[in-house]
Amino acid sequence: MDDRTVKDSKNIVKVNSKDNIRNSRTTVSKKETGKKSSLKPVLIISVIILLVAGLLIYNYISGKVQKSAPGTIGNTAGNLYNGGLFCENGGKIYFSNPNDDYTLYSMDSSISNFKKLYNDYVRYINVDENYVYYTRQNNKKENPTKSIFIFFSTGVYRIKKNGSALAKISSEPCGSLVLYDNELYYQVYKNSALSLYKADIAGENEKKLFSDDTPVVSVYNGNLYYSGNLNESNIHSLKQSGVSSVAVETKSYMPIATEEGIFYVSVADNYNIFLTDYEDKERKCIVAKPVTWYNITSDGRYIFYNCDEGDNSAVYMFDREKNETEKIRDGNYKWLNVAGGYCFFFDYFTEQVYAYDYTERQLSVFNPPSK
Repeated sequence: MDDRTVKDSKNIVKVNSKDNIRNSRTTVSKKETGKKSSLKPVLIISVIILLVAGLLIYNYISGKVQKSAPGTIGNTAGNLYNGGLFCENGGKIYFSNPNDDYTLYSMDSSISNFKKLYNDYVRYINVDENYVYYTRQNNKKENPTKSIFIFFSTGVYRIKKNGSALAKISSEPCGSLVLYDNELYYQVYKNSALSLYKADIAGENEKKLFSDDTPVVSVYNGNLYYSGNLNESNIHSLKQSGVSSVAVETKSYMPIATEEGIFYVSVADNYNIFLTDYEDKERKCIVAKPVTWYNITSDGRYIFYNCDEGDNSAVYMFDREKNETEKIRDGNYKWLNVAGGYCFFFDYFTEQVYAYDYTERQLSVFNPPSK
C-alpha cells in the first residue's frame, strides 16, 4: 500500500468518523422528536381530564345546596302574617316591589341601592346566609311573564342572594312559607283545600303534616305555633316531627310566640291584642282596640297595628317601654312589615306603601324603582 493509499484510507477513516457522528446525532434527534411527538397527545389528554374534573367539581360544589346555621329562622312571624313582603338579612332588605308588579328586589337598610333579583311575583320571603326562599304567585301579575322557560306560575322557590341559580321546591299553588332549621313549612292547595307540608331546603323529603287552612309561621324554642281554623281556634304547638298539641285554649288569631310569651289577637275579645305566658296561661290585654293587622319588633318593644274603627281607623305604634301610643296615619292599612328600623305598610285600597322610621319618628312614602 503506497503512502497515498494510506493517506486516503486515513482520510476515509476520518470522513467516516465524521459521518458516524452526524448519523448518531441525527438518530438521537429523531428519537427526541419522536418522544416529544408521543408526549403531546398525552399532555393534551391530561389537560382535558383535569379540565373536565375541575368542571365536575365546580358544578358539584356550586350545585350543592348550602345549609344555614342550625335553628335559623327565615323571617319574623309578624312579617309572614303580613304577607312576608319584606325581610332583613345581613344589612340588606329583600322585598316584593309594588312598583314593579311585586317582583323580587333587594336594597340597603338605608332604603338605597336597589337591585332587581328575579322577575317573580313574590310573597312570604325568607332569607338565610345563602338563599332567598319565597312563594311564587305569578298568576297575580298584572303583566304575566311570557317565556317558554317558565312552566309553573305558582309554587315555592329558592334562589341565591345575588339572583342566580333559581330552584323549584314545589310547583303546587302555595300560601304561607317559613324557613326553620333548614326545613321549609308551607301551605299547599290541593283538592280544593289547603294543607301544611314540609320539605328540606333542597326540595327533598316532602311530607304532609296536617290539613288546615291556617298559616304556620311562628317559631319559638324548637316548636311552631299556629291557630287552628277548621275545627277550633286554639293556639297549637307543632313539633318538627309533625306532632301537634294544644298549647293555649283560647279563640285566637295570628299568634306570635316569643320568649316573653305568645301575643295573639283575641277573637272573643273584640279582636284586641293579648299576651299569654307558656306555663300558667295567664293573659293580659296589650292593645284594647279592634285590630285587623299587627306586627311586633324583634325586641318586643314596639307593636304596630291597624285599628278598624270606621271613620276613625288608623295605623298606630305602641311603645311598650314608655307605655305610649302614637298615631302614625289615619285610614285603613294592611301588610305591616318591619325591617331595617322601618315599619312598611300598605294603603288598604290603593296599595300605596309608606315607610315609618320608628327611631326618628318620621313617615315617608316608599317609592322604589319601577320596571
